[in-house]
This record gives sequence, C-alpha cells and structure tokens, in this order.
Amino acid sequence: MPNDTSTKLFMVTNTKPFERYEDHEAALYIQLHQLVEHAFAKGENPIALIEDYLELVYTEGKSVAEIADFLVNTDKMQLALWTLKESWDKLDETAPQDSLLYGSGMDKEEAIQLYSEITLRTYLEALAQHKNE
Repeated sequence: MPNDTSTKLFMVTNTKPFERYEDHEAALYIQLHQLVEHAFAKGENPIALIEDYLELVYTEGKSVAEIADFLVNTDKMQLALWTLKESWDKLDETAPQDSLLYGSGMDKEEAIQLYSEITLRTYLEALAQHKNE
C-alpha cells in the first residue's frame, strides 16, 4: 500500500494471504459490515457519518446490511475498489512477503497498530481523502 490512507482502506484480516482481487474485495465487504455494526454498538450514527464524510444524502434502509451496501456502491468506494483492482493487476509477486502483507515500508507491528485504530469514522475519513493513485 502506497500510504496510510490506502492502508486504512484496504487492510483486512485474513488467515492467509489473498491470491486474487475478488477475495480481497469480499473481505472488504465483510469489514464494512463489521465497521457499521461496531459504530452502532458504540452509539454512533453510521448514516450521519456517511453523509458527513462523503457529503451525500443517504437514501436506503437502517439495517447494517443496507448501510454497508449503500457505502459499497458510493462513487468514492467504487473508485477505491478500482484503485485496489489496479494494484492487484500490477502486483509484483517478487516483492518481500511482509511488503505484500503489511504494506510498503510498514512492519507487522505498525500494521497491527494501524488496523486496531480503524473505525467507521476513520475509514470514512480515509475514503473521503482517497484519490486514484
């Protein structure tokens, strides 16, 4: 991952490295559901967060699945997924395994720390800042 914003957007937990983009995309979809669920559990309003950070009007239902589905289909998220797909298409399989797992220039401890700090709010902040690189 080229920077902290990309790392926040695309880092997920998995028991083994992904072998293809579609698996990574599916894991992100699961993570978005979890982030929405955790936001509700902390008393936050995921709909208001999405509207504030992405500057759009939410028009779907109130369930975790509906909110996550809406988020996945926003222009910003689709751009982020396109960036991820391009990264997969350019994947250098000769790069060190740690670089593939944790991001460029980041060691395992830094990656774990950054991942532990990801909430729906920080995810949406990163998504709002994301540009196709």
